[in-house]
Amino acid sequence: MPPVYGARMQSIATREGSHRPVFVGLFAAAAITVGFSINRVGSAPPKEVAETRDLQTAVLSGGFVVLEGTRTDRHVIETDRDGALAGRRAVPVIAPHARVLGTSAGTAMAWLGGDKVSLALVTGDGKLGEVSKWGKKATQLCDGTASNALRWGVGWLEKDGRVWVLHGPTGKRAQALGSDAELLTESTATATTWCGVTSAGTNIALVWRESGNRTFINFCGQKGCDSDVYRVPVGPKHQLAGIACTQSSCLVALRDDAGKAHLGWMTAKGKVVWSKALTDATPESEFSLVAAGANAFAVGYTANEGATVTRVIESGSMVRAWADPYSHATPALAWANDRLLVAHRHDQGSVAPEVVPLPQ
Repeated sequence: MPPVYGARMQSIATREGSHRPVFVGLFAAAAITVGFSINRVGSAPPKEVAETRDLQTAVLSGGFVVLEGTRTDRHVIETDRDGALAGRRAVPVIAPHARVLGTSAGTAMAWLGGDKVSLALVTGDGKLGEVSKWGKKATQLCDGTASNALRWGVGWLEKDGRVWVLHGPTGKRAQALGSDAELLTESTATATTWCGVTSAGTNIALVWRESGNRTFINFCGQKGCDSDVYRVPVGPKHQLAGIACTQSSCLVALRDDAGKAHLGWMTAKGKVVWSKALTDATPESEFSLVAAGANAFAVGYTANEGATVTRVIESGSMVRAWADPYSHATPALAWANDRLLVAHRHDQGSVAPEVVPLPQ
């Protein structure tokens, strides 16, 4: 582990015997989504199709940031808390996989290069600050990031099966990128095939899949991860499409074997509260989920009537918070201080970051 910027390394081993009972099948009719969208597995990309332009979001201390582009052509777009544009800058990161972060030092990028994860501040148009290297033998970045008004986090999978997470505060201004960051490791099975990271109030939630399609979740604070891990109740005929968490609960999005979408609400310990079909989602839709307060979530997806964002609460009530009938791509979301960032594409492909009021 590189002792860069004085970061501290902690290894938190989980007790496998503490896995809670699994509620497999209770989400049988629902699609579960988290604070990130998950790439579909098992289908080859069509030939001679233009590379998909990625869309990511993060919370900054004074607003939001959107990352847009491909592996060879990336830009960040910053806004203030009310959505006024604060600048658009090219990002000289050429890598298949990258993440945008809202850190205490400003907008930063993390990407996988070789067997290390690189971290650097975006300092200008086409300019990066000093690059630090993290990890031992990193094999893949985790899907999503943790990003809210309190903390940021980015994760990756190591060759030995451990999930590593680099994290730090969002709001307090740091002297240099990484000077207030800490590194956590989660001991998972050597057969770990996928990992994801999302915010969970003051904590960060780690999600990972083992062979046999068993999915687990654990929660990590500033100094370490819980000793107990919990099974995410995904049935054998369903595919996890995303997940977002608060301090006490998670909202998940799923696809069943017929391609139908579902949403499910579970406690932080994996107990199912409810599940229901998302009947207006198109078969091709991906999902963007984010916690929108202590006990609510926002879900972005492509509906039959265009791009849609819905606010979801524990009772199962869903209220439309935003819509664009002319957009047919899933919007990317971020939430902080009663404001929701909706980053979406117009019908001609241009990116529009829009901030809408969304109180807790």
